[in-house]
Amino acid sequence: RVALGLPLPGEEVKVGTRMNTTNAEECDAHNTSDCRSSSSSSSSSIRYLDLGTGNASVLQMTIWALRKEQKELQVEAFGVEARSEAVGLARRSLSFNMGTYLEGGNNDIFPSEGNSAHVIHSDFRDLAGGNSSNTEGKEDASLLESVRCSKKFDLVTGTPPYFRVDFATDSSASNASSSSSPSATPHHGAIVKSATIVQGGMPTSVQSAPARCEFRGGVEAYCNTASAMLSSSHGARFVVCENWLNNQRVYDGAKEAKLDIVTVLPVKGKENKNSPLFGVYVLRKANVESGENPSKKTEVLPPLAVRNQHGDWTSEYTEVMADMAIPS
Repeated sequence: RVALGLPLPGEEVKVGTRMNTTNAEECDAHNTSDCRSSSSSSSSSIRYLDLGTGNASVLQMTIWALRKEQKELQVEAFGVEARSEAVGLARRSLSFNMGTYLEGGNNDIFPSEGNSAHVIHSDFRDLAGGNSSNTEGKEDASLLESVRCSKKFDLVTGTPPYFRVDFATDSSASNASSSSSPSATPHHGAIVKSATIVQGGMPTSVQSAPARCEFRGGVEAYCNTASAMLSSSHGARFVVCENWLNNQRVYDGAKEAKLDIVTVLPVKGKENKNSPLFGVYVLRKANVESGENPSKKTEVLPPLAVRNQHGDWTSEYTEVMADMAIPS
């Protein structure tokens, strides 16, 4: 909702407020929350990419939310996932819930005409690196290449694994020095000497381990790929959810990938907690708006608390759930 320029549940902002302008001075004349925007606000179609899509829950919820707000909107969506079990679940879930996968289907929320959703079995980092060695099958490799070479995306989302992993590597392809820097993702051809989970413990499931631990890269890899795939048009956004312990890494990763952090929504598990549990970050390509003041600061919204001190859902979180059509 932040990325779309819509008010958060409970905000005193007129529902449906969006900015269509690409003029920075005109944007500055409005308050900051009104400047959250999407390129879909002035268009009947949107291209959407979800990185590390898992079982496609975020992919589907986002498609649903986009069409809920704008029924006539046509969505072309892609999810990229490296885990084979998750890919199978995602494709079945899309077919069941959206009535579409490759050949198309029909239902009220996601009619097949003008809409599509695909899950590609590959490492999302290949989108930025130009490599397809981690892509499973000719059909997936062809689709990945098509996505990489096609026009950029209006919206990119990603939820990196929770826990940082430090790697020590030797290169079998070059004389590159060993690396043990935080979340140093092994490059192609590197031999991993050790992998240390810095936050949390080793999951017992082989399939869930990469979803919880940064074996295929952390928020830096997400920022890098999002920057490569995100449109430079006004309103194009990358939305990422990250463990609050890694808050500074989001800023560092964004800077390295030439992305600006527009808005941050901290989320607390309980109202009385001192520190947020995680944050939702809205980013865009750096310096995409002519005349923009480079010193303009990120808007950090008041924290959203899930539960109050008695353990009950807060009124704000109840409204969030209601907005997602989840009964309280």
